[in-house]
Amino acid sequence: MVYRHPADYIRDSLTPLSLFFIAVRTDMATSVQEKKEVKIGEYTLTGKIGQGGIAEIYRARQESLNRDVAIKILNAKMTADADIVRRFERESMVIAGLNHPNIVHVIDKGIAGNRYYFVMEYVDGASLREVIDSDRIALKTKLEMIVQVSKALDYAHKNGVIHRDIKPTNVLIDRQGNALVADFGIAQIISTPESEMTSTDVIMGTLAYMSPEQKMSSTNVDQTTDIYAVGVMLYEILCGKKPLGHFKLPGEIDSSLGTKYDGIIQSCLAQEPKDRLQTAVELKDAILNAMGDEHGAAKTDEFSVSGSKSFLGKCRYLDTIKETRFGSTILVENKLNKKLYVIKRHSKGEAGCKEAKVLKSLKHRNIVNVYGSGGDKKSTVIIVEYAQGGSLADRMVRRYDWEKGMKIILDVAAGLDFAHKNNIVHGDLRPSNILFDAEDCAKLTDFGMPLHYDGPKKKNWYSPPERKRTRQGDIYGMGVILHQMVTGRHPSYDSGNNVRFDDMRGSIPTEICDMLSKLLAIRVTYRYKTCEEFLLDWEDFEQRRQERLARRAVKPSVTEPSPKKTPAWVYALVSVGIIGLVFVALYFSGFFT
Repeated sequence: MVYRHPADYIRDSLTPLSLFFIAVRTDMATSVQEKKEVKIGEYTLTGKIGQGGIAEIYRARQESLNRDVAIKILNAKMTADADIVRRFERESMVIAGLNHPNIVHVIDKGIAGNRYYFVMEYVDGASLREVIDSDRIALKTKLEMIVQVSKALDYAHKNGVIHRDIKPTNVLIDRQGNALVADFGIAQIISTPESEMTSTDVIMGTLAYMSPEQKMSSTNVDQTTDIYAVGVMLYEILCGKKPLGHFKLPGEIDSSLGTKYDGIIQSCLAQEPKDRLQTAVELKDAILNAMGDEHGAAKTDEFSVSGSKSFLGKCRYLDTIKETRFGSTILVENKLNKKLYVIKRHSKGEAGCKEAKVLKSLKHRNIVNVYGSGGDKKSTVIIVEYAQGGSLADRMVRRYDWEKGMKIILDVAAGLDFAHKNNIVHGDLRPSNILFDAEDCAKLTDFGMPLHYDGPKKKNWYSPPERKRTRQGDIYGMGVILHQMVTGRHPSYDSGNNVRFDDMRGSIPTEICDMLSKLLAIRVTYRYKTCEEFLLDWEDFEQRRQERLARRAVKPSVTEPSPKKTPAWVYALVSVGIIGLVFVALYFSGFFT
């Protein structure tokens, strides 16, 4: 059987049905097109796509870049709420920073005619609603779309953004069969913290997809609210209807499904948030595991090179994590021990193979475990543990406070220090090479792997000024990452090659700025020579800081003032005075006569 990409299925099956919906939308947009040209900023409105309880959506043209965009304009009544305006300004920057292949990208925002608006990329396709309702689209294709939605949610949740309005009409499917989640953060901006559920809350999240706690209050939600909504969509795909009341499990409705999805549905739709799956990546992995893959053998064959064949023969393919022109990264399950592994292949010779062989025999809590490697002059394959928490690159939409940023960098420094002491240089340290396990422990990966930037003009911010792959080069890269986390920007220097901290004064301790200066020194003679030096500086600073905090915590004891001791001469004087008074009294009373 010839393997077909999911996009092939969606292209074939969408042609008769979903393209009809696209045609309807196009006709609708044309029918409502304004006779008079209307512009918002540099965007020319070409038609109205739809209208909801909180916003209107228009298709528009951005002439400067010769592309179509979608503009969501919030209702005028929303701008009358000062709290909404404040959240718009704060959250819109975060939403615009979300950059994921399964999220509709927000490219601009603004205010026109006293109405706030978002400008988003225009997705030429259908919605997941049409896909779910279609009988011609294979179950496997629909499930793969839910996997993509889960990936998008996992990325957003790790950056502190909860969608709050997950439903099929907010998931768009492009012509290649890719699922893109729309309206990230809109509900987060509009929700009113102090209010109980209102008609606006109902509009923000269709009731059937709202978790029990969201129906009670729009503020009492966390990431499991989104997971609940995905569970409802998954149930619709498996059972053909929404889960209402005491619903039956998929295996009870369709025996051909077996029971492999029943546990997932129960874990998504639990009434209490604590009883649900806690992360979207757990949901994604569970669905992939239940799906299996009838084409897994064909996929893993692509990774078969000398030294990896025996391991690959025991695995089944689950998912493609990343694919570039330089190589691929896939997720597999070992059929014997049921554990998940990541297999990386690149086409740049044996780069990274030597480091992988050394690390296979070494273990450190801050380095991803290597289980095997192999290769030839053309390509290399490396087998490593699966880090469920994803990469640091997926967590850098928001700035970190310096303490949280230091916590991650200390893990990175510990891993680098161990590698350097075993004569292993990373050579390409950057956020995408820092992974997190399920407990959020930072781990380094891809030691010695080749650089794989997409173009020669793309600047590698993490490469040291001396352009050498050395221990101090790794230290410089670590400094750039820390700087980006705590400032949200790349490091810059003054005319004397000193790192600029103008916008950090007061928010970051002076000692941390000094450490950053040593990490980011242009001249290697001023830079930390080893990670151990940096770690010792941190320990010294932390000890002093804890001592200061302890002194502040101890309140000075309030002592009662001791009574003053009366001098002896006072007693003598009082006694003489009393005796004198007695003699005077006796004299005038005639006692002596």
